[in-house]
Amino acid sequence: MSTSYDRSSGNVRSLDGILISVYISLLFIGWLMITTVGFSDSEQETFSITAALLSRNSFWYATALVAFLGTLLLDYKFWNSTAWLWYAAGMVLLLLVVVFGREVKGATSWFYIGGFSFQPSEFAKVVTIINLAAYLGLASVNFKNTRHILIALGITLFPSMLIMLQPDAGSALIFTSLLVVFYRAGLPPIVFVIIFTLTGAVIGTLLTSVTTIVPFIFILGFGLLTTQFRNYTFYLGAVGLLTLLTIALINFIEPRYLVLATGLIYVTFSIFTAIKNRLQPVAAIALFITGVLGVSLATNYGYESILKPHQQDRINVWLHPEKCDPQGSLYNVIQSKTAIGSGGVLGKGFLKGNMTKLNYVPEQSTDFIFSTLGEEQGFIGVVGVIILFFLLLARITTIAERAKNNFILYYGYGLASILFFQVCINIGMTMGVMPVIGIPLPFISKGGTALVMYSIMIGILVRMDLDRNKR
Repeated sequence: MSTSYDRSSGNVRSLDGILISVYISLLFIGWLMITTVGFSDSEQETFSITAALLSRNSFWYATALVAFLGTLLLDYKFWNSTAWLWYAAGMVLLLLVVVFGREVKGATSWFYIGGFSFQPSEFAKVVTIINLAAYLGLASVNFKNTRHILIALGITLFPSMLIMLQPDAGSALIFTSLLVVFYRAGLPPIVFVIIFTLTGAVIGTLLTSVTTIVPFIFILGFGLLTTQFRNYTFYLGAVGLLTLLTIALINFIEPRYLVLATGLIYVTFSIFTAIKNRLQPVAAIALFITGVLGVSLATNYGYESILKPHQQDRINVWLHPEKCDPQGSLYNVIQSKTAIGSGGVLGKGFLKGNMTKLNYVPEQSTDFIFSTLGEEQGFIGVVGVIILFFLLLARITTIAERAKNNFILYYGYGLASILFFQVCINIGMTMGVMPVIGIPLPFISKGGTALVMYSIMIGILVRMDLDRNKR
């Protein structure tokens, strides 16, 4: 474990050896996986360490290490004081890439300069986390103030909206994970209950149908109203009758018309009664349930009338694989699951993966790199990598919590939330339990920009840990 001397305080503090060791381990595993993908079956006999070390991928891993070490030289106050400048630069790059970037697989997400590519959305992750942490770290910011919440939301969602212009839905979705930081900053839990309920309505509608999910929504509304309005028998009886009527007619009347009509009656009656009796919670519940109904209807309409067939296939691969063509949209997931399963307990060994060598798994160097790991290193290798990611996340949050500075606290949680989201989505989609939305596995998947940016973020956190007692 190396040490660093803090001139401002005169103390020698140790670098966080656990975090650095896990980071280096993931880098090494990533280099091995990218190397094995880069050598085809015919090239296996000619493989050499020298050739691997001189490869283009090795250049990016070396660059990542240099970037990591470079950030250790910068005091955390540098990032805090320049946060807005970095954020502005990131947003400008996101705008410029839409105009001047190169289109690859339907998304204009990369600049190509001198044979190298650069993806601004990866840079945007770094500067958004830094800027959000800097804003939330201000002494004047309090989440009891709605204006402060809206500003923080703007910082978080603005880059996501710009990325959708490319369009790159996977990268845009990653920024929603920063809501974890909002929770740590004191956003009321009820907000997350609402978010999870609305998300459940979307997934439930896609998984079943609007005619199936709507009755559950009405029953939920009736249950919530009962908790607030138990002494008003007439009102509860009317709402209960309306709920039963909706459930009975849902299969006989066009769902959107029935739900809109009953929802309108529901919310109008609730608000009128709530105002009359000064029971604002009842009105809030009625509006919430009506909003959930609206989300369910909008989801159903969007899926059937707005999404293109290939976009519907992505959802069906996740929720309705039986509707997909095994040789078409479902092919990637089938091959990925087969490759992971074929590795058994101990795996086939480095450079011994047949499905990897013969390119049976599409996008195996990026989105589906985890299948290569499963085939060659088996169950033991897969569990080992998952444990490493768990240790990385645990260490990041530990560093964040022990800091005596809110900027460091929120930065740590921002980094942890994005890492957790990407790891879960990537591993999940290679096994068919998450939608295939093109999210790579940090430190393991091919992608020089992402590798360097994540290394910079880890380096910033390590240096922050050295400075954690500074104000």
